[in-house]
Amino acid sequence: GMWLSLTGSMDDVLDIGCGEGLLYERLQPMGVKRYVGMDLSPASLQIANVDPAIASLRAGDMHTFEAQEGETFSAIVFNEVLHFADDPAAVVARYVPFLKENGVIALSMYSPKKPESGANKLINKLWEATDDTSKWEVLDDYRLVSDKKGVTWRMRLVKPVR
Repeated sequence: GMWLSLTGSMDDVLDIGCGEGLLYERLQPMGVKRYVGMDLSPASLQIANVDPAIASLRAGDMHTFEAQEGETFSAIVFNEVLHFADDPAAVVARYVPFLKENGVIALSMYSPKKPESGANKLINKLWEATDDTSKWEVLDDYRLVSDKKGVTWRMRLVKPVR
């Protein structure tokens, strides 16, 4: 949420894997103008409590989601969903056409303790792909650590090089 307001990306947010709309609940008081949440689970979408004037929820799969005709976003957020992709970098790249001129993509992945775990391999693959400066500009890298739970989230904010 902080990132999006800092980068002025609160106009049109697409939240991939929105679940019950937790990101929407954070962004709404911060002045998000338009929010689209997409999730595989129609049940989660029914629980989500959003203002239909600014928010729409769509059931769908991140591998096949298509924006509506002429629809673009100032920010696209992948929050804890890329573990379900065999090739997360390819999934993220699919969304570049849905971004506005100066749009950003926020990536967040849960990083288990074991460096050799499958999730960490996926993170490394995605981070390597977005390290390619001919394709991506990395605006920020961030780690969130829960000392109590001993878990880490890795986050990255990127912008495609056009």
